Amino acid sequence: MDQLTNFINKLETNYLVQLAITLVIIILFLASRWVIKKSLRRLAAKFSYDPNRTAATKRIIMGSLYTFVILLLVIIWGGDLNNLWVSIGSILGVIAIGFFAIWSILSNIVAGIIIYTINPFKITDTLVLVEKEVTGKVIDIGLIYTKLQDKDGIFTVPNNVFFQQIVKVKKPK
Repeated sequence: MDQLTNFINKLETNYLVQLAITLVIIILFLASRWVIKKSLRRLAAKFSYDPNRTAATKRIIMGSLYTFVILLLVIIWGGDLNNLWVSIGSILGVIAIGFFAIWSILSNIVAGIIIYTINPFKITDTLVLVEKEVTGKVIDIGLIYTKLQDKDGIFTVPNNVFFQQIVKVKKPK
């Protein structure tokens, strides 16, 4: 018992206050989570809400609650929110750039699979991209792009263009 008393005496008062506040916040968090879940179940049953909408609402509220509690704990333990916001902003920026780069490739691949499956045009068909005023004969359909040939040479068109623009298909004679 003396060892525990000595340990507590060595601790700073500020540390004990932070620990006590953290415990109170965690208990309030758990109680709030339980009340929110129970209230949402009651509201959903009372007003016959769609289960998918109720689940989405629960995720949004719980995500907000978790975020609030984490930020509160960071403040209590002396974290600098300015540095936290800079870090979060940087991470989100990198993620957004990555998703944008991958989105382009993935959309072309999905479009290529759809072109392969639905078969809206075939090799040797002549395609006219109405908005771009481009005409060319299909010489290859790839996963990411389609090769067209006109009088000037061969050019490639990303597959997702065929789903974003009006395309006329002229069958070979």
